[in-house]
Parts: sequence; structure tokens; C-alpha cells
Amino acid sequence: MKFTGFLFPAVVLGAACPYGTFKPEDPTDTRGVCPMLNALSNHGFLPRNGRNINENQTVNALNEALNLDHDFGRFLFTAGRLSNPKPNATTFDLDHLDRHNLFEHDGSLSRQDAHFGQWSRFNQTVWNWTMQYYTGDVLDVQMVANSRAQRHMRSNLTDPAYSLSEVGYQFSVAENAAILSILGDKVTQTCPKKFADFLFTREELPYSIGWKKPDVPISLTDLLRTYHDIEQATAFPPRPAHDNSTEIFN
Repeated sequence: MKFTGFLFPAVVLGAACPYGTFKPEDPTDTRGVCPMLNALSNHGFLPRNGRNINENQTVNALNEALNLDHDFGRFLFTAGRLSNPKPNATTFDLDHLDRHNLFEHDGSLSRQDAHFGQWSRFNQTVWNWTMQYYTGDVLDVQMVANSRAQRHMRSNLTDPAYSLSEVGYQFSVAENAAILSILGDKVTQTCPKKFADFLFTREELPYSIGWKKPDVPISLTDLLRTYHDIEQATAFPPRPAHDNSTEIFN
């Protein structure tokens, strides 16, 4: 599967916080579909209001918070600004990333499908479905491949408007690759489950529970290696167990 530049929010994960204080968004701030970018704003790596994010801010934030190399950061900003509806935009806001079927997609790890209502904010029920397939304390390629597959299978079974574009597919795999190669360890392709749970549920970087910024810079090539390994490991697991939350149709 050819990988393109349309996966900006998928790869922005976690950070140690040299800037200090975690501060949840104010009512006048904007946040969006990506919990990781939201966390970067909540910690001040990106503008705390989530608006008018430019290239220098993006590249510096990704490097300082996550140790993504500058070329990777520039690549991601170029993709991210495409979400801005204004022609020839040179900045983007976090909520620009919420446009359905651009970066945002059905079968999200932590958001419900757009067909069912609010799709840009964390949904605990959806995250619980994902966590059911995180069967060990340390996530690996097979676990994240299984969790991704079950989310798309569940959406396909219950959402009459389910769709997954080429860009959505790439974003879907890349966000799982980022958990392992950025939030976790790019060499071993593993990540403590508690780091992922903390970040997704709180939109706070998991520094306080032992995570730190990777020591070695991370490149697009590093992400792509894990991306392709997840593709190779993907096979649809058994149908999800019955529970009332999946009764979409009577």
C-alpha cells in the first residue's frame, strides 16, 4: 500500500513536558479529532488556543516534544495545513482536522463514527472496544493490528454509512504505528499500554507515569517500518462479543 502525506494527526503522539504545566483547554480554545495534538496544545508545545498553527511552530513542537526530525516535521505540517478550508493556507487550526473523511475516518480507535453524532471528541465506549484487544501490559504489532481490525469490523457491521477512503486507510494504519514507534520504542515496536491509555483518555502527555521523550530522533522511515509491519499482521479477529452498546438496529 503506497503511503502518502495525508496522515498528519495520526503520528503526533506524547511528550515529556519541559514547558511544564498541563492545562486543559479553555472554553474559547479549539481542539479536534487528534488526542495527541490536543495534548501538545494542553502542554504548550503548540499554541494553547489550538489556532493558527504555522510551520515553525509545528516543526519545533514535534522535535521538542517527540524528537521527530525536522524533515519529518515539515512533511507533517505540509499535510496538516491541507485541512484548512482556505485556499493556499499557511496555518491550520486543530478543529480543521475534524473534516469527515479527510484525516478523520470511521473506525477510529477512540472516536465514534460520524454517522452516530459527535465524532471529534473522545468516546469512552469506543476506547473500551479498542482496549479489549490490548491483551497485555505492553502493546506490540499484533495487538495494535488486532485492535485496528476489530474497530473497522465493528463499524462495518453497525454503521450503515461506514466508509474508508484511501487516505482514511493510511491514517488508520499510521495512527497505530505511531503508538508503537513514537509513544513507544521504534526499535522494539512496543509501548506500555498505560501510556496509550493515559494519553488517549486524558489528552495529557504521560510523563507523570514514566514516559519520556525518545532519546534518538524519529524519522518518517521509522514510522513506515512499523506501518508496514502492522499491515502484514492484520487479520480480522472473531466477531465482537454481544453487548447492548452495539445494538444499533432493532
